[in-house]
Amino acid sequence: MKPVHLAVGKFNIDIITKLNQIPSPDERSFTDILEILPGGSATNYSVAVNRLGHSSKLYAKTGKSSILNSLMVPLAEEGVGLEFVEHLDVKPSSAIIFLRDDGSISIVRKTTSSLLPSSGDVMRFSGMFDIIHFASIPPESIPKEIRTKLITYDPGAYASSYDGRRVDILFVNEKEHELLKSRVNADMVVVKRGSRGAYVYGSEECVAPALKIQAIDTTGAGDVFDAAFNVFMLEGEGIEDVLKYAIVASGLKVTRIGGISSPSLVEVMQRLKSEKLEVKCRA
Repeated sequence: MKPVHLAVGKFNIDIITKLNQIPSPDERSFTDILEILPGGSATNYSVAVNRLGHSSKLYAKTGKSSILNSLMVPLAEEGVGLEFVEHLDVKPSSAIIFLRDDGSISIVRKTTSSLLPSSGDVMRFSGMFDIIHFASIPPESIPKEIRTKLITYDPGAYASSYDGRRVDILFVNEKEHELLKSRVNADMVVVKRGSRGAYVYGSEECVAPALKIQAIDTTGAGDVFDAAFNVFMLEGEGIEDVLKYAIVASGLKVTRIGGISSPSLVEVMQRLKSEKLEVKCRA
């Protein structure tokens, strides 16, 4: 039976456009990319998990919107379990994502605070899943005691409020790691470095380079990394191989538009066969 992941976080409306700079008043501006897509780190994670061969369910609170309802269709078609998504009578959370020619992004977010899950909300899932991944939500949303094989957390924009709450795996970028260093409380810490790869420390330390690839859109790359890392951890792979899978999956993602445009397991395996990633580890 496939392992089942619960992704806890947000289900957003993502508006993605390519724009290197904001136009001046009354200036005409055109773009070849302007899309409305499902978004939110937990949403991106859920789709990636399914495409990599595990099962996923999403726990998120959303506002009521006809646009949002239509954006749930592709998630259902991907096989993401949506039975735990709650619809509240408030405006949905959303984000405007500006892409640049070099693949870097800027994000303007509108978050409705009443849509953030509480630790009490999450406790009802105790013992139901192989892994619970908390994605870009406040640390207070993580129950201090909940039964599951693995609890993983990527605080994202909420890194500054991380209170040292205990998790099995903590995912951060370099800037967040510098901010949290003295408060880290995890068996394993994964530091994502974008175009410079990633490193892991805990019971052993490993460093991996990034794929040499032309980035188009980095939206959701970190979420895809988290998903691949967790999938192959649950499969019992060693940290060296787990890092390779995560690097390749996130690297392939940045060649595509949108946070849910993650690669399939077949695509990851095929790229790994042709890619010589030198991961260095030490105990």
